[in-house]
Amino acid sequence: MAFSARRAAGPSHIPALRALGGQTTIAELNITPMIDVMLALLIIFMVVTPVLTEYAATLPVARHPVPATLEDAVTLGIDRNGMFFIGEDTIPAGRLGERLARIYAARPGDHLLYLRADRGVLYRRVLDAVDAARGAGVRTIGAISVPAMPGDSGRGGRARSP
Repeated sequence: MAFSARRAAGPSHIPALRALGGQTTIAELNITPMIDVMLALLIIFMVVTPVLTEYAATLPVARHPVPATLEDAVTLGIDRNGMFFIGEDTIPAGRLGERLARIYAARPGDHLLYLRADRGVLYRRVLDAVDAARGAGVRTIGAISVPAMPGDSGRGGRARSP
């Protein structure tokens, strides 16, 4: 106990520097300047990084089978009552996938189907047609619509063909 009391009362064991006028050195680490520098670097990296992430890529060339004319294209129609049509033929819902598979078996390079559905048809019916087309090997489905005339709100009424 006498040793610890004498030590606390005595001078510091860290040598004093003459350049400091005989003051003892400070034995703690001041990290405030380091934190300031790190925060400044963080802000710089946050600003610069999005600019550096852009890259250039050479995309591969792809061939898409496109019918020469629209008359050659396969168009699936769905009327307001939910009946399916390909051309002038009415197709029952249960036979749609089979019929599409037969058509696309004769067209091995063509996996494109145009879909023309009435505005009032149930969404479920359109999904049934899309599922049947996917099952028949169709890879691309294009929706056919008639553009609205200027001044039409796009709601209600029928779209007029040009």
